[in-house]
Amino acid sequence: MEVTFFLAGERDLERLARVDPDRDWWEFQRGERAWVLQAYLRLARAGWPVRLAGTPPAAGVVVFHAKHERELCAAGRALGDAVLVGVRADNREPLAADFEIVQNGRFADGRRRFALPHWPQPGLLPRDPTRGSRLERAGYKGFDANLHPALRAPAWRDFLAARGIEWVVDSVEFAGAATDALPLDWPDYRTLDLVVAVRPPDRALWRSKPASKLFNAWLAGVPALLGPEVAYRELRRSPLDYLEVASRAEAEAAVERLLAEPARYAAMVENGRARAAEFTAGAILPRWAELLFGTIPALAAGRRGRRLPLPMRRAARRLGRAATLRPAR
Repeated sequence: MEVTFFLAGERDLERLARVDPDRDWWEFQRGERAWVLQAYLRLARAGWPVRLAGTPPAAGVVVFHAKHERELCAAGRALGDAVLVGVRADNREPLAADFEIVQNGRFADGRRRFALPHWPQPGLLPRDPTRGSRLERAGYKGFDANLHPALRAPAWRDFLAARGIEWVVDSVEFAGAATDALPLDWPDYRTLDLVVAVRPPDRALWRSKPASKLFNAWLAGVPALLGPEVAYRELRRSPLDYLEVASRAEAEAAVERLLAEPARYAAMVENGRARAAEFTAGAILPRWAELLFGTIPALAAGRRGRRLPLPMRRAARRLGRAATLRPAR
């Protein structure tokens, strides 16, 4: 069964098809490119029969980002017998999808929804191992709104400075397609000694977010202070995986602990190196291939002849979702 990656609103798909995901990291700032384009590129380079298109075909497997559901549905009957695979990412459920890819296990059911890890940071440059257990530079890599307000305040920077630690914010404001990525240097961890990634409080533990900041830290060889999030907790097997903090006070205590226990710092680096093995692009690629060329075609074949037309499918799922959200009386 042919697999098409549908990418709407792009002016030059031919250029994007030549992008190197291990070099041109700035091309993947937006979710649809980080997921759909990157999966296409990596599968194509591995020799899998995939294509990139701005118009969905009438047959085969069609992978699309939830943000592009409206553009996909505009094709209407032209979609024919295509099996629609929606990548939810940080968005609402794509109701048109026959199957979904979600970025942590919270919504996965192994029948219609499948969890795949977010791809790791393209072009990642790991920490210089000669830095040993020194803790002299702590940093945040992400978008402005995703950092806890208390860690944007001068008091946090002052706390670190008093202990000889430089605070590095590798961040810009997110503005969709207009986001200015030029000031960013997300792949470079070479002189970073501590990753700090704590989102604003609660938001139901940010249950739709991926664990990418955790496994990027593992891949980079850098210990991490992370907020209380579902995706991080799903992956946690040991206290050495990361230090969970929910406030500036807890972050300060964690820093003090790492400064006082260089052996713990070294153990976290070693542990992260072992955990990182299952989150390399090379390790994630076969999971995509198995899902798109094995699991989903087999499931779709079993449902052939029992699928509702697209508008009815969307309406049924909308009603089902409303029922699950309706409070009990």
